[in-house]
Amino acid sequence: MSITPQRSEHQQSARNHARAPLAVRIILAVLAVLALAGAVIAIANIQAQHSYNQATRSLNANLKASASPTADWSTLAARQEQTDAQFKEAQSWHAILAPNLNTRIETNSAMSRTLTERIQAELNNQQAGSSSAQDSSNTSSSDPTNTPSPSTPDGLDDEQRRKVQDLLESNASASPSPSGSPTTHGSTPSTGATVKPW
Repeated sequence: MSITPQRSEHQQSARNHARAPLAVRIILAVLAVLALAGAVIAIANIQAQHSYNQATRSLNANLKASASPTADWSTLAARQEQTDAQFKEAQSWHAILAPNLNTRIETNSAMSRTLTERIQAELNNQQAGSSSAQDSSNTSSSDPTNTPSPSTPDGLDDEQRRKVQDLLESNASASPSPSGSPTTHGSTPSTGATVKPW
């Protein structure tokens, strides 16, 4: 009779040993899931920080270049497009990012969008200015009265110089000779010839 209780105690302890590994497995599985989630969060934060740093450096360079009076707006627009894409990439995991990193990314991303809008406005103004200048140059080139003549040292173009030369020649032929005698041909000017008053 004493053998039966010993067997039941032995079976009960064996069952307890069998249950313990299952509970340990569950705990280990939960810890593994938590560790994996923590690793994903850490990797996402590291990647977002890297993208944020690159985008911020690019944003600072673009801000400095846009303040220059000789800024190349088309190049800045292309660079700013890349900067906006980097900020967008940094924000892709915003749900699991650290709050301070999330705030910095959102602040700089808003500043980057503002700069993009400014660059686009400058490009539009530049294109509008160049098209109006081209229109005015086309108008002046199509209008013959607005065509500039080649400048000369005396300020006269070829046509004006010819008129002056003709005027001088006609005045010389119409004026009397210095001796007061008639012209060398000895004949009076024909009535058909017209003398210009100037």
